[in-house]
Amino acid sequence: MRRLNPWLMVLFVLVALMLAAQGFGGGRSSVNYNVFKDALAQGQIESLVVRQDTATVTLKEKTTLPVNTAQGTSPREVEGFTVRLPGNPATPDSELLNELKTRGVNYSFAAPSQWLSIILSFLPILLLMGMMYFFFARAQGGQSGVMQFGQSRAKKYGKENRVQTKFTDVAGHEEAKKELIEVVDFLKNPAKYHQIGAEIPKGVLLVGPPGTGKTLLARAIAGEADVPFFSVSASEFMEMFVGVGASRVRTLFEDARKSAPAIMFIDEIDSIGRKRGAGIGGGHDEREQTLNQILSEMDGFDKTSNVIVLAATNRPDVLDPALLRPGRFDRQVTIDLPNLKEREAILKVHMRNKPLANTVDVEEIAKSTPYFSGADLKNVTNEAALEAARVGKTQIDMSDFYRALDKITLGLENGSLTISDTEKRAIAYHEAGHAVTAAVIPGSDKLQKVSIIPRGRALGAAFYLPEEQVLMSKERLENQLVVALGGRAAEEVFTGNVTSGAADDFRKATNIARKMVLEWGMGDNFKNMALSTDSGPVFLGEDMAKPKMFSEHTSQLVDEDVKRILNRAYERARDLITQYSAAMHEVADALMSQELITGDVVRDAVARVGGETHAVPQPTA
Repeated sequence: MRRLNPWLMVLFVLVALMLAAQGFGGGRSSVNYNVFKDALAQGQIESLVVRQDTATVTLKEKTTLPVNTAQGTSPREVEGFTVRLPGNPATPDSELLNELKTRGVNYSFAAPSQWLSIILSFLPILLLMGMMYFFFARAQGGQSGVMQFGQSRAKKYGKENRVQTKFTDVAGHEEAKKELIEVVDFLKNPAKYHQIGAEIPKGVLLVGPPGTGKTLLARAIAGEADVPFFSVSASEFMEMFVGVGASRVRTLFEDARKSAPAIMFIDEIDSIGRKRGAGIGGGHDEREQTLNQILSEMDGFDKTSNVIVLAATNRPDVLDPALLRPGRFDRQVTIDLPNLKEREAILKVHMRNKPLANTVDVEEIAKSTPYFSGADLKNVTNEAALEAARVGKTQIDMSDFYRALDKITLGLENGSLTISDTEKRAIAYHEAGHAVTAAVIPGSDKLQKVSIIPRGRALGAAFYLPEEQVLMSKERLENQLVVALGGRAAEEVFTGNVTSGAADDFRKATNIARKMVLEWGMGDNFKNMALSTDSGPVFLGEDMAKPKMFSEHTSQLVDEDVKRILNRAYERARDLITQYSAAMHEVADALMSQELITGDVVRDAVARVGGETHAVPQPTA
């Protein structure tokens, strides 16, 4: 049986005393003063005891009197009662004592209880302390004791609750795994490294976009290393009370040192590791105290610590430089988005326990998911399984994966959207413009399919299988701009009007053109210059205190270069769709009738037309 908390017992006693003091009178009924005066006049009162402004009356015999109740007054047979005496100087009863003497009533005066008054005076303070204790205990997750508020919340994994994840469960990232395997090996076989004079690394920072598997790799280290493993999120150090974060850091490192050799993992370290003093008005004092404590614990005066600190972040650019120097985080392991082979391996891991049809081509799915993270690929396989289960299939086939990809990249089909024939025709020619220019320009991304089925916010889309390249040439970037602007050019040439459907195309094209000028030196006015600033993110406030990197005149020249690049790409797109107008009509008609066509249909239409120039008909109303 759980023992009752002593603090709660004290509160119960105090509340009982307060209620007893409020209801003083030994459970007697209460009557109004006029009822008391009538009973006194009739000679029914035997004795009376006065405490402060309340009198306890004993009757000579049981008498029926109107007593006070929650509903008002009601007659009740009583042996005695309590009554509140006149305490207002404006309405005194100066004849009461004489009347008591005349009636022969035995009366006395009792002094109030001093200890009860003292307790009642301190009762609000004690109740407030009890409420604070209750909220402290709730904030600590039910732990007992207010002093544990500053204790670490890290989860410890050891022999009793060993993590089951291994490096074999992590597909891809071979170079990163080699670095981390060396850390595990150092803890398992330290003599091999000590005899050659090598020192254990203090910290390893895992850097990469969200969903690439940083936390998964940390779990794999916990499963592989035969040492205690402490896992904590950086946000758990922060509280509304000053000094709690630094206290939790100290207790965490103390626990890790007691269990050394050990590994400590801090997830999302950027929440407390941001640059100190950045932004307008200085930094956050509590966060900076916590960061200072981490810096001191990782590389302070104590050099004998045998604890390795792992940390993960997707924002290494906002971290404090003192946190990244050698001696604290000695190594930075980059976990990039998976390439084609790694995506294929990750897909196979997530497909292990799913019934797949023989037609499922994992390589084709990997090619259809460029720039997908490991978490995105897991979501694709799960959505494909949901699509198969929704229609009652017992196996997952390629059509389920294609529907899952369409759902993830563009959203759900918007079948309730009403589109007129004129709008549908404009959408068809818009998507045909993207498709035909992509099929005509050599070296463009391979067109997979074209659709005018509304999905999410998109009224149509063209899907490609891009070739992954490390370097992007100027010619390839200009070709991407032609394909992006081919939709607007097709609207203008074949419908005689332009619509708002090209907003996203313009946004992407302008972004590419500005990077060509500002970062990659591909503008006409700035061929060998990088004009982009290297300041920190806006929310850190660093760029607000720095002067502008270039003048207003240079800004105008940048705008001219961007405009010139986009205009050239638009004119090329217009010339191409005019030259291949017959293929444009054929692709648009196929989209109008089928709503979804494959890239082979587009390429076949372009191959049959060839490079002949066809007259562009006037748009119909």
